[in-house]
Amino acid sequence: MNKITTKSLSKRLLQYGALTTAALGVSDAAGQIVYVDVEPDAIIAVGETFSTDFDEDGFEDVSVANPADLANGFAAVVFPSSGGAFVGFTAGAYQYPALLNEGDIIDDTSGYTEVGARGDLNYYGCAYSNSQWCDTVVDGYLGVKFNNLLGGTDHYGWIRMDTDVNGTNLMVVKGYAFNLTPDTVIEAGDEGVLSLQDEYFNDFNYYIDTNSQLVLNASTSLENIQLFNLPGQQVISKKLSNTNETINIESLDTGIYIAKVSIQGKSKSFKIVKN
Repeated sequence: MNKITTKSLSKRLLQYGALTTAALGVSDAAGQIVYVDVEPDAIIAVGETFSTDFDEDGFEDVSVANPADLANGFAAVVFPSSGGAFVGFTAGAYQYPALLNEGDIIDDTSGYTEVGARGDLNYYGCAYSNSQWCDTVVDGYLGVKFNNLLGGTDHYGWIRMDTDVNGTNLMVVKGYAFNLTPDTVIEAGDEGVLSLQDEYFNDFNYYIDTNSQLVLNASTSLENIQLFNLPGQQVISKKLSNTNETINIESLDTGIYIAKVSIQGKSKSFKIVKN
């Protein structure tokens, strides 16, 4: 279990702006999907590592590494932490994460590498026949399962990335997502983003003011709001009735929360950061 530190977050901190503007939505069939669009894309040169903390519990869930001292710089590897593993398989003494396509299912039936063991994506280019991330891969999906160390719950997620270790020796992480609902399936590429074309949410906006008040505005009367912490526990539930509403979140701990607002029976979810 690797604690996220300033040193280990050298690449991760560059993406903080992307994290705070993550797109998030709700899929009724698959629970709540938390998605982070890494913008700009994180380019991982030889010798660099990108750390991912899906659920922001302060512990690294997956690191994507481009080590300089492994396979003469021709290697792409991933490391699971927090009781994690990758969709994939074991062959001999090696763990091989599967190269997933958009729409592939990630759940308890997917088949996984050894828990806590390094996954070899691309080792000496195509020298190892079991490496599914062999040579150039564009928009491939890495399936992940991990444990939320604060709530003790298991979750499924994915990372979208490119590898071209045998060519340019670069890796690129473009985005990642996980299902906030424990033990619940997620599809590779599912960003959970609701259609925002619904007329009730056309003029909807929100912000947190300097007094730790969550301010909501809409052109149609709001009906209710629910707030969940990242382990999935409901921390606020309140009925609403006006187009302008204020919710006091001063008592909440510092961190990231998922808010779900309803208007005329339609729901929209979004992420807020309580400082």
